[in-house]
Amino acid sequence: MNNEQNFENLAPDEKNALQTMKKFLGLEHFAWKFGAIVTLISAIIMGFSSFIMIIVGIATTVASQNQYNGDGVAPAISFIIMGVMYFMIVVLGFIPEAVVCFMMIKKVEYYQSTLDTDISIARTRCTSVGMIVFCVLFNTLAAVFYIINFALTKKNAAVFDKLEAAQKGN
Repeated sequence: MNNEQNFENLAPDEKNALQTMKKFLGLEHFAWKFGAIVTLISAIIMGFSSFIMIIVGIATTVASQNQYNGDGVAPAISFIIMGVMYFMIVVLGFIPEAVVCFMMIKKVEYYQSTLDTDISIARTRCTSVGMIVFCVLFNTLAAVFYIINFALTKKNAAVFDKLEAAQKGN
């Protein structure tokens, strides 16, 4: 055996468990990609909105100071404050979340690629409780697929033990 798992040599329960794990890792991969793209688009739109708010706030502040002797400055300053707050949300919230989502796309691809050669790597990851918390914090759609995969991996532990032993040549 060249350390590569063939589906033809597997028992039906092993084949089903492995295909299910692959399927949910694929769905989780899609969820991370979808989350990354949506977060990035949201960051761009919100960043553009913050830029417009700041410009409008500055323009109305200057115009109100010239026309009304400074009486209309307070409403105009609220645009600047709101624009700065939107910008801070983009920088401190959306951009880090998008970066994490893009990084997780590569990590899930790695786990998908190791299933045929060393299932223990993907299995360890799919049974991590910490990953549930991580997924919930950064991408709830990915968390749904991870939790399903987590439960199925725990349920099929004996099958995965046999697959792992077969891959290691025991």
